[in-house]
Amino acid sequence: MRRTFEAVTVAAALVLGARAGASVQAEPVARLGLEGGYDSNVLYDGRGDAVGRVSPDLGVLVRDHTWNLRMAAGGDLLTYRNGDTSVWNQRGEFALRSRFSERLALDAGADGAYAFDPLGLARFGIFGRTGSALLLRGDARLAWRTERDWRISGTYRERLVAFSDGTGSAGHTPGVEGVYRFGRRWEAGGAYRFDFFQGIGPGSFDATAQELQGVARWRWTRRWRMELEGGPVFWNGPTGQFLIPQAAVRLYWTHPRLGEARVSASHGVGLGYLAEPGLFDSVEGAVTTRLGRRWQLHVDGGIWRSGRIPWGADAVIGYGLQGELAYRVGGGVTVGVGGSRFARADLTTTQFDRTTLGLRVAWELQRRQERH
Repeated sequence: MRRTFEAVTVAAALVLGARAGASVQAEPVARLGLEGGYDSNVLYDGRGDAVGRVSPDLGVLVRDHTWNLRMAAGGDLLTYRNGDTSVWNQRGEFALRSRFSERLALDAGADGAYAFDPLGLARFGIFGRTGSALLLRGDARLAWRTERDWRISGTYRERLVAFSDGTGSAGHTPGVEGVYRFGRRWEAGGAYRFDFFQGIGPGSFDATAQELQGVARWRWTRRWRMELEGGPVFWNGPTGQFLIPQAAVRLYWTHPRLGEARVSASHGVGLGYLAEPGLFDSVEGAVTTRLGRRWQLHVDGGIWRSGRIPWGADAVIGYGLQGELAYRVGGGVTVGVGGSRFARADLTTTQFDRTTLGLRVAWELQRRQERH
């Protein structure tokens, strides 16, 4: 993960260096979190333990009037009272937004994690696996708007799940999208995407899928917006060729003072719990809101189901919920209590049920405009 982050840093510097000038601003990004609490099922054997967590993050924010780039890397150091060793889960992220002109824009982002702890895997929807796993995901969109309200975009999506035993899978999805803007509130059009699922290790398989999707986006107020897409997927895998329906709906709410929320539901082809391509269903949601001047509440979670193509046989169903209630002390320091619950919903056994609860203290370096 460290080498990957360094490579991204160098590449970004080379790409953006030619455009950098006196107007470029750079700010450090720094966070530190401390937590002490309890984990009900540390090794999926029904035994609980006290756990301590230290979570540092370091990065940089670089920007000018046409682009901004944010990069950060960090991790979670987990120690258990009755454990013999500590666990270090690593993570990294970057996000780039660039406006080359009034009509041409690039949005790209990626994040990754190298998780040793089963709880770190469960946060990505992977239940009951031991050992470490590398999880990467990235998205990019290059959009060009014509004079007649058409926007043509090239898109790319990357997913990777690789386990320490040499198994896993990757998904590579290039695509193209065209939408027409009907007034100020909504736009609609279509998209084509090609999915190549690449198996890793023994027992894995390669597969392809072609997506033909209708796309609609509607912003009916300044606070609310909705995204809809759906259409057929032509699947070609080792068990045959199938025509599969796919659909997704996403709803967003934002408020400059109160916070933000989102909820989504989807059905279609994707990488499932066991790092194999299959039929994937999900319902997810998150909300972050302020309670008064100093209190903040964050909750997110979902339920996920993945099965085999084409009808979802041998499905694995899991759910997760995590949240935090925090009090802003000042100077970038918050104190709060947080917890999480992850479990399999398709089994009568409680082997994969896991609950955590802890007291948290966090500090974040405030940005320049936040200090005034």
